[in-house]
Amino acid sequence: MRRVPGRPVYWIYAFVAVGLALRAFHYLRCPSLWHDEAALIINVLGLSFREMLGPLLRDEAAPPLFLWIERAVVLTFGDGEYALRLVPFLAGCLSMVLFASLARRTLGPLAVVLAVGLFAVADRLLWHASEAKPYSIDVLIAVAAAWWYVRTEGWPLWKRCVPAAVVAPFAIWVAFPTCFIAGGLLLGLLPAAVRSGWGGRLAYVGLAAAVFVPFVALAIGPAAAQRTADMDSCWTTLFPDYSRPWFVPVWTVAALCEVARYCFLPAGQVMILFAFFGGRAMWRRGERDRLRVIVLAVPLFLAFVAAFLHKYPVGGSRLEIFSAPMFCILGAEGARWGIPALAKRSRLLAVVAIVLLLCPFVQTAYRTVWLEHRAACDEAAAVVLAHRETADAILINHWEYEYYFRALPPGAWRTWNGTFTADDTAAPRIWVVHTSVPAVPAFPFPLPDGWRVRETWAVRHTKVFLLDRGE
Repeated sequence: MRRVPGRPVYWIYAFVAVGLALRAFHYLRCPSLWHDEAALIINVLGLSFREMLGPLLRDEAAPPLFLWIERAVVLTFGDGEYALRLVPFLAGCLSMVLFASLARRTLGPLAVVLAVGLFAVADRLLWHASEAKPYSIDVLIAVAAAWWYVRTEGWPLWKRCVPAAVVAPFAIWVAFPTCFIAGGLLLGLLPAAVRSGWGGRLAYVGLAAAVFVPFVALAIGPAAAQRTADMDSCWTTLFPDYSRPWFVPVWTVAALCEVARYCFLPAGQVMILFAFFGGRAMWRRGERDRLRVIVLAVPLFLAFVAAFLHKYPVGGSRLEIFSAPMFCILGAEGARWGIPALAKRSRLLAVVAIVLLLCPFVQTAYRTVWLEHRAACDEAAAVVLAHRETADAILINHWEYEYYFRALPPGAWRTWNGTFTADDTAAPRIWVVHTSVPAVPAFPFPLPDGWRVRETWAVRHTKVFLLDRGE
């Protein structure tokens, strides 16, 4: 491990503490479920372990082992939000600690402080650590793979490969991007395999098999079963359009910019430039650092290869959050060299670069004060549960309410598109919970004959309407 002298060590510890505190803050405040998170939870609560290997409800896609873990947590601790989000939260905290160790082993004193600081406060890393989705585990596996590679440099190859081979099958089935991350690790270990004896080469082949076989089983099994036409329609812009071949290079650049922006909102595109210069600086230092760059950068490259094959969507979405550790490491190294170089040419450019690098800190400070941007579905559901009568009908327009109304008897609620049925109007009262951004100013659909809006409640991006027959 590189020794980090003097005060930078204290900054590292401080940022780790801040990162852990922010993750705990967002987890403990228990934000309302969001659309895709609710869809995953519906599968966790509604399907058996075996059914989770096949097509999922609500056109959802999720790694089977992650679904199994979530189901096991529910059976052990219950189906509350804290239980459902526990594993991603713990993964987020562990990745914070492990990333600090990785950065200290990889970067110099100033660069390591910047890298750990960015990782600690990146808005998307914080939010994904407080939701029942696998993206926090994606990040943990990316950090763990790079950390293991750097930590075991100098070890016999078989000692590096055997533990990784034991973990790889589980990692591939708990996080889809593991196949890309493992590809980077295998390429990083390849020169050592070429120089190694037969024992090391056999261990390397074993690691490759431990990656390839579970990946193929996942690809032709659960992953293929989960893919639907509706899902593909949502991903259209996250694949290159070969009907316009001249636009593919533009799409590639735009997708890369969107990946970086998403990882480090609101101006993460600047990380591409710094990561390029950081990677180039490390590449020139010799084989050891070149292989580190490969381990860090190849996973995102492989994701783009999969996108070109229309197998894995790439763009400004959570699906590439696993690349955040790479941008932190290479971007911090690039900033260490690039900002002084910019200052020699133009102090203004250097100041602009520093401001852009600090944007994630401002973004997180803002989001910590102004917490919510998603619909308050939990509050809307609480209104209905507090005031409903047994015979009331409940109409919802978002999946989140399927979770919040899970304790109600079957048939107590249904999804709707604005059309009332005879069963609805047979009830003495009708609750309509309508979520939209922005929230509708008034009841948005024609009322049944003889019915009126008796009362309205407004919460963030949602209106709750109580309908009854007018006197």
